[in-house]
Amino acid sequence: MRLVTYNPFQINRWVNTLDTIHDTQAPSVNIVEKDNGFYLDLVSPGMAKEDFKIELKEKQLTISAEKKNESEVKEDGKVWRNEFSFSSFKRSFYLPDTAEGNAIEAAYDQGILKVFIPKKAVAVPEIKTIEVA
Repeated sequence: MRLVTYNPFQINRWVNTLDTIHDTQAPSVNIVEKDNGFYLDLVSPGMAKEDFKIELKEKQLTISAEKKNESEVKEDGKVWRNEFSFSSFKRSFYLPDTAEGNAIEAAYDQGILKVFIPKKAVAVPEIKTIEVA
């Protein structure tokens, strides 16, 4: 007997190919940990920095965005075409105890939202050189 697991993301991809105007799939994210902190890069082209909302509640970082577009074609005072689109996403991340939540920085550049979460001073490893006697 073969078990088939339910994967809602496969269904969402299929639905989004049918209706590309209402794409609500969450963007891809890269997370890199370095000695000084965590770097998150969210790919979200077509957005503006005003479209993003970043919130930190306790240890949960939530990044969300909404984008609304409307276009209307009129001729002789009659509306021939009225198109609008709406896209949104919401991603949440639980921060480790080593993260410094009060010093998070974010910037949006060329379709990528870059978020930097520094580590607490205690968590940053100090490198010592020990002489051999």
